[in-house]
Amino acid sequence: MIKLDDSSRKGRAFVTLAGLAFALLSGIANAQAPDGMPPPAVVVQQVEIQPIDEQDEFIAQAEAIEAVDIRARVQGFLQEIAFRSGQEVEEGDLLFRIEPDQYEAQLASARAQLSRSEAAQQEAQRTLARTQELVQRQTAARATLDEAQAAADIAAADVEAARAAIRTAELNLSYTEISSPISGYIDRPLFTRGNLVGPDSGTLARIVQLDPIWVTFSLPEDIFVSLRQQAADQGRSLEPEGLRLTLRLPNGSDYPHTGEVDYAASETDVRTGTIPVRLRFPNPDKVILPGQFLTLFIGLENPQELPVVPQSAVLQDRSGRFVYVLQEGNSVTQQRIETGPRVPDGWAVTGGLEGGEEVVVQGIQRLSEGAVVQPSHRSVGDAE
Repeated sequence: MIKLDDSSRKGRAFVTLAGLAFALLSGIANAQAPDGMPPPAVVVQQVEIQPIDEQDEFIAQAEAIEAVDIRARVQGFLQEIAFRSGQEVEEGDLLFRIEPDQYEAQLASARAQLSRSEAAQQEAQRTLARTQELVQRQTAARATLDEAQAAADIAAADVEAARAAIRTAELNLSYTEISSPISGYIDRPLFTRGNLVGPDSGTLARIVQLDPIWVTFSLPEDIFVSLRQQAADQGRSLEPEGLRLTLRLPNGSDYPHTGEVDYAASETDVRTGTIPVRLRFPNPDKVILPGQFLTLFIGLENPQELPVVPQSAVLQDRSGRFVYVLQEGNSVTQQRIETGPRVPDGWAVTGGLEGGEEVVVQGIQRLSEGAVVQPSHRSVGDAE
């Protein structure tokens, strides 16, 4: 029998402990192998069909549909100003009154002249009748009849002239009251009471109509062609009623009313390569003022509807863009897609998806074809 010394016993014990430790470590390693790990957690979202409103953006300017400079038609001292600066006025409202005294006197004089002319006409008619009777009796010369006829004609003309003078005097008297020719907002008066005004005085005040209001811009010919092509792709012609016209105000807020095309030139301006267009917008709250610069958006009234996938769901390789679609059994498959325009929610899809599929939007980096996942669902609009 071989006897082992102490050093041999210690060596054999070390080998035994080392083997045990190796076996334990091997077990731990096997327990942490990938085959034993749980499926990766991912977030999926359903693909929804949305209208793809491709809008073109332009700088436009507001213009008043009607604007009138108020002027005096007759001369006189300004007696009354019948409005407040900035007031809204209606058509026919009194704005200014010029002292009417001299025009009332002219009208009275014209009426008196008419009375004299009518009296002279009556006398001339009586003289003509007597002369005609005398000529028939052959007691007066024919020349006398001619003179009487001429006097009667002159008297009749004087009556017509007097009547015309009355109409002129009445018209001038009416011009002493200046009324609003349109409805709108009136600026401050440029003359105060007591000033002498007349046809040569210039503008007394200005009235601007604010509702509705024009919005004008120039449409580049390439955008016009694109709009026609987009409409043709949807099987229809590009008509003004097929467009959606919206505005953004100078403070960055969206205008709540839509507009309509009032006028578009039938030819392109060869100097600028643009088509002048004028739009009509309602302006009930008088938010838009003439001269303002606005941001105009033009899109189709009934845009095409396409599936939309979030941007975070889209990957790309040499073959193009693709997404991971959740299948039965919680496995994912790689689906190639064709993308259209960018939209606020991601990408519009023109091929590869039909809508209703669930695509992976989080945890996508760890996936491969056929991988099994632990999905959690997210609704459209939830924060990522």
